[in-house]
Amino acid sequence: MHPQFHKKVLGPRGIRGMSLPEILAGVLIGLIGMVVIMQVYTVSEERKRTASGTGDAQINGTIAVYTLEKTLRSAGFGMVSPNNNILGCNTLAYNSDRPAPDFNFLMAPVVITAGGGGAPDTLTVAYGNSPNVVEGGALTGPAASGLDFPMKNAAGILPGDLVVASETGLNCSLAEVTGFVPASINTVQHAVGAYSYTSGGVVVNATSRFNKGGGLGVDYSVAALIFSLGRAPTVVTYQIGNDKLQSRTLMPYVPAQDTDNDGTSDADVGDGIVQMKAQYGKDTNADSVVDAWNTTLPATPADWRQVRAVRVAILARSGKYENQPGAPAPTADCIAPNNPPNSPFWSGGCFTMVNPADGTDWHFYRYRTYETVVPLRNMIWSN
Repeated sequence: MHPQFHKKVLGPRGIRGMSLPEILAGVLIGLIGMVVIMQVYTVSEERKRTASGTGDAQINGTIAVYTLEKTLRSAGFGMVSPNNNILGCNTLAYNSDRPAPDFNFLMAPVVITAGGGGAPDTLTVAYGNSPNVVEGGALTGPAASGLDFPMKNAAGILPGDLVVASETGLNCSLAEVTGFVPASINTVQHAVGAYSYTSGGVVVNATSRFNKGGGLGVDYSVAALIFSLGRAPTVVTYQIGNDKLQSRTLMPYVPAQDTDNDGTSDADVGDGIVQMKAQYGKDTNADSVVDAWNTTLPATPADWRQVRAVRVAILARSGKYENQPGAPAPTADCIAPNNPPNSPFWSGGCFTMVNPADGTDWHFYRYRTYETVVPLRNMIWSN
């Protein structure tokens, strides 16, 4: 007996498949899903960019304020003493490596230059690095411009050190120590040309860069004092430029880092920094408590002795422009501290805001303010 197989033939209705309306309905559902997914992705991406931009501003602001604080804590090292006649002195200097060898700077721990019309302030910080404390070594006789310094005691001064001669009523002057007179070991030489010295058991052959032939034109009497700033003192200016915190280092000067050939070594400290403000903290009544905050440059050594701290604030801006249609600006105008709470301000008042270089509205960026008070320990200890 043979099995029988019956084959069912489908009619036209059974093999018809999906109709065009069904396909279009499926496509529509897919498109709706894609729109929803894209909306969610767009919102997520916006939130991520806002968060990352704010995070970048926080990192940049933290690095900038840390750099300023670290530098300010060293301000004034090697230039303060019970006499203090060096403070505020206009200091003449020479460096053969610079495009214009002659230059000058104010011998002060911190010089605040207030920006006009609310523009960012600049900070110039100076300090020495001598391992020995030489604060106002006395002379035994006069020293004409470019000639040796006959000192009562030259202990602590080393070849290669940069020393500053100071006398009340005269400009100060910077000189590079090249050695000592063999017959008079306390007579400090600052000659032009090659010299050598031993450092850590190693003979260093050097050429004086800071000594000018014939000197800097200042003749000192027996009343002058000599201060040592060590072999690599620092004079650096911090400023805001191109939405960055920048440093311009007068000393030590590295020609390869002088990008604009202005006689200072250039470096960028932090991006997205758009404002900087600073104030001196002064003890005006000698009770060891800061009772005045201002940007008035001290005029005399006695005024400089009142400076005990510096208050500095920087404003970091997020890189993301958040001009959403119909959405309020994320940052409002500064009316008063904490009113409104998202306005950029600091202890010294409101920041003056300007639009970025691309012409966008500054209100549509997010900001972070970083502020610190740095005690000038070298000024405090000297008093």
